[in-house]
Order: sequence, then C-alpha cells, then structure tokens
Amino acid sequence: MKGARDATQVAKWERIAQQDIDYHRRQFAKAYRSTIYLGEFIRSFIGSTQGEALDVGCGAGANIFHLAEMTPGFQWSGLEIAGDVLFPIGNPFFRSKGLQVDLTTGDLFRLEDYFGGKQFDLVLAIGTLPNLETYDAFLDQLLPITRGWLFVSSLFTNFNVDVHIKVTDYTWPEDCPNAGDLYIYNLLRFRKACEARGCKQFESRDFVIDVDLSPPENGGFGTYTRKLEDGQRLQFTGPILLPWKFVGVRMGDSPATFASGES
Repeated sequence: MKGARDATQVAKWERIAQQDIDYHRRQFAKAYRSTIYLGEFIRSFIGSTQGEALDVGCGAGANIFHLAEMTPGFQWSGLEIAGDVLFPIGNPFFRSKGLQVDLTTGDLFRLEDYFGGKQFDLVLAIGTLPNLETYDAFLDQLLPITRGWLFVSSLFTNFNVDVHIKVTDYTWPEDCPNAGDLYIYNLLRFRKACEARGCKQFESRDFVIDVDLSPPENGGFGTYTRKLEDGQRLQFTGPILLPWKFVGVRMGDSPATFASGES
C-alpha cells in the first residue's frame, strides 16, 4: 500500500509540475526577491561558505542555481518528487555555469532511502511546509541530516494559533489537481519543536518584499502586493494574506564557519 500511495503522490505532483512549467523556467531567468533575501539571510549566519548543501523540494533547481553564486563554495544536491518532469528544465542552466549538482527524484519523507544517513552542512526547505498538515515528520526527516543549519521559508504567525486554509483554485484545468491546502503555523510552537529535537540556535525574520506585484489576470492564485501608508507591502494570494518568514535552525557546528546573527 505504501508503494501505491507513493505512486499516487508522484503522479499528482508531476501533473502539477507540468501545469507550472513556465513558472519554474522563469525562476532561472532572474532571481526572485525571495531568493535574494534568502541568500542574504543565509550569509548573515554563515561565515566561510564551504561544505555539502541540500535543497529539499528543490523544484527545477532555481534556488540552487542562484544561491550557488550568492554563497559559493558548497557542493549542492537537490531532491524533488517531480524531478523527472522538472530537472530537464534546470540541467541546461547548471551546465551553462559549470555547476555539478546531484539531483535526485524522491520524497522528502524518505531521505534515509536516498542519502543513507549522510549529513549536510546546509539544508534548505523553501516553500514546502505550507503544504504539509503537520511539521513533526518534516522535522524528523530534515533535522537528523543537518550537520550545520536548516533554513526554512514558510507561512508563520506570532499569534498563538495554527491555521488550515482549504483551497480550490477554479482557474486550474479540471484534469489537474490543486497543489493543496495552505497551513500557517505558530512560530513559537515550531521553535519549541525544533529545540526538542536538539536545535542549538533558532533565528527568524519576516520576508519584507520591496517590489509591487499585480494580481494575476485570471483571478486565481498567484502572489501580489498591497502597499501600506508607510510604504511597506503586504503579500497576498487570492484573498489570503501571506505572512512569509525565513527561519534558520542550527543543529551543530559543521566544517563551515558560522557567524552569529540576530533573532
């Protein structure tokens, strides 16, 4: 039964990836503001950049492509459940920069199967957690393979609540499953869950976007912004406010040199 469930999940995410091919291709042309901010966030805690890095749920690999330039010195690997569909997009870009990236098609909940206990100095999980109905299994997979830092981008709230938002985007083709519901988690509870698993340092920052984005013309999901009177911008998709945060979780000291940061 497990194999059947895995096959169903793979088919689902491969179909979603095919629907989003243009989105994944655009990410290589120019680094998104979130990617630039992520690179700055990582550099604020990592001194000399060296070691092994893994991007879990890497899509076509655009974050690896841009971060390899922003934080040079890491040997990168990537894991993506729809890799058979998405990796052919990224491979020509990697070759154009002479980047050797180890890409694996697989499920983030089976990391032991793919990496056999190997640990990484830098682990990324970007935009994955908002689609997961619990983060316990997520942390149980990612923290044990993190020798240095795990960096997560997700929807977090400082209110003492977790939020589950049921999502149906009617602009998607009828034969394509929606990507799934959205989950917004309480940051303090997430921090305590990390600390209970041996986290030595926990850092978080809001992602404050600095560009104006228009709503999608088709009326479906897609990030757009609204500017406040003080000039700051809020991010939305459809009717949903997106409280994006970047979180850094330090599990230990790896061969890289780590700098102290601000909470």
